[in-house]
Amino acid sequence: MKAGGHYKHFLTGKSPLMFGIILFCWAGTVLYFNPRILALLIGPENVIAKLAIIAFTLLLDLFWFYGFYHLVIVIFSYLKNTKIPYKKLKDYSIAQARPSVALFYAACNDFQEQAVLSCLCQDYSNFHTFILDDGNDEEHKQKINKFAAQYKEDVTIIRRNTRQGYKAGNINNALRRISGFDYFSISDADTILPKNYIVGLLPYFRNDKTAFVQSRQKSNPLQRTEFAEELGFQIDLHCERYLKTKNKYGFVMFYGHGALMRADICKQIGGFPEVATEDLAYSMKIREKGFEGVYAENICCLEDYPPTYQQYRKRNEKWVRGTTECLLKFYPSFLKSKQISWIEKFDVAASALTLLLGFPFVVLLFLVGIVLPFYFYNFQFQGPMFRMPVMFDSALLKLIAGVSGNLFWTWDFFILLLISIIAPILPAILEMRKRPRERLRYIVMYSFLFYSMQVVSSLSLIAYLITRKASFPVTGDNREYVNEKKPENFKQVIIEPIANKKFTFFIEAIIAVLFFRISLTTENIWFLSFCLGLIGSIMLFKLGYKSRIARFIVAAPLIIMAVIIIFIGKAIQ
Repeated sequence: MKAGGHYKHFLTGKSPLMFGIILFCWAGTVLYFNPRILALLIGPENVIAKLAIIAFTLLLDLFWFYGFYHLVIVIFSYLKNTKIPYKKLKDYSIAQARPSVALFYAACNDFQEQAVLSCLCQDYSNFHTFILDDGNDEEHKQKINKFAAQYKEDVTIIRRNTRQGYKAGNINNALRRISGFDYFSISDADTILPKNYIVGLLPYFRNDKTAFVQSRQKSNPLQRTEFAEELGFQIDLHCERYLKTKNKYGFVMFYGHGALMRADICKQIGGFPEVATEDLAYSMKIREKGFEGVYAENICCLEDYPPTYQQYRKRNEKWVRGTTECLLKFYPSFLKSKQISWIEKFDVAASALTLLLGFPFVVLLFLVGIVLPFYFYNFQFQGPMFRMPVMFDSALLKLIAGVSGNLFWTWDFFILLLISIIAPILPAILEMRKRPRERLRYIVMYSFLFYSMQVVSSLSLIAYLITRKASFPVTGDNREYVNEKKPENFKQVIIEPIANKKFTFFIEAIIAVLFFRISLTTENIWFLSFCLGLIGSIMLFKLGYKSRIARFIVAAPLIIMAVIIIFIGKAIQ
């Protein structure tokens, strides 16, 4: 395989422009706003109060960064041409040589016949489909056996006696048991491949350094649960606005499914790391070896969105715990590698940490709602949002902060607030004209999930840090995990998935009551949105998405945020 000059340059020449703009905007914001906040350190308050102010400032800096992160990436996805010149790739098509391809369909107590049929119906001749059945449910095993018997010439079942290594262990087991295949593909139980999947992705391997080609993903339009219908746009949004910038401006990651991979490179690095987030770990390992991934936006696979809120929480916990494990185990060596650009290193960290922002957000709420008002005499927190301080009139503070009275609610801070709130949902806002009702419902659900998932995400992070064990709950498996052995201590309890445990909801309820009290005491409705998000989380879990009461509370956080923005906007006119 000889690499074409133009294509090779497109892949390896990562441009610093996008992340350079993000960092420039963020650094300017920090230099502009931080002196105003840190001026509070001059006061007579004790050490605890001053440490709280420093932590408060750093957390604001963190969320300001992610405001610009989302804003700039979305703008680049609309304005910059990031497509690989596919027509030039087709001039030298590896598909003409008909290399052998193994299509892996990974199943674990979740089998969808339509998805496996999409593997069989490829416009390509030299391939074979393998069902990697890692489940222990007899009903699903029988379904798989019956299907394989119908297509015994085209389908082979591979099973193992253990589930060690999660999905990665399942794939590694299959790779050890087959031979003679140049490429392999991984599909999840719900992945539906287009007919041109193999012939469409093979040309991207024109570059010798290409280890895998990740196809675009789209939510399955045939999925009929209301929860999935309203949030499925999230899959499309992520691919259309975030992944499409990666070939030129960032790090291309394997997303666990819908990707064609070179078998020789996988064997060279010793297979997939047997961790919960094997996709990110594998992507980093192959990059350290000098190989890379490619994102192909012209080939589109379908996948299901978690059909219920319960399954959404399970998937979120898997991502939080798995990402934490992956960063701690694999990122240090990735960071030290001299052949990886700073852009890719920064992109991996920034992208992965978006999943772990729940904990710093909860810490921020406790700081501004409890710690600072208690320890800091001049910290005022009343009305639609926080304002501080209202009592400083010294010449020194005026000189340092550049303002007197309210340090926050000026027009510049208001703009920064709008960027932080709107940037993640900007694509949905821009598409409101085309599909207003669908996009509005998505924005409502996104706002609710932002508040409702913060506590459970924080607990998932803490659970991993205590146990050092990631969890791999299968999203499509509706059965609850039951441990036959009674846990001897709390650590053993939280080794298992905790997202849908009773004690998790109990903690969410306690925090909801606490912040409801704070909201009433301070007359601050921002805390009320967080409180209702947690209450809505419990109700949605218990009553389901069809409940009118649950759906009303789900809409509350967005309504409250809109009221806050209107309040502040009028106050600074």
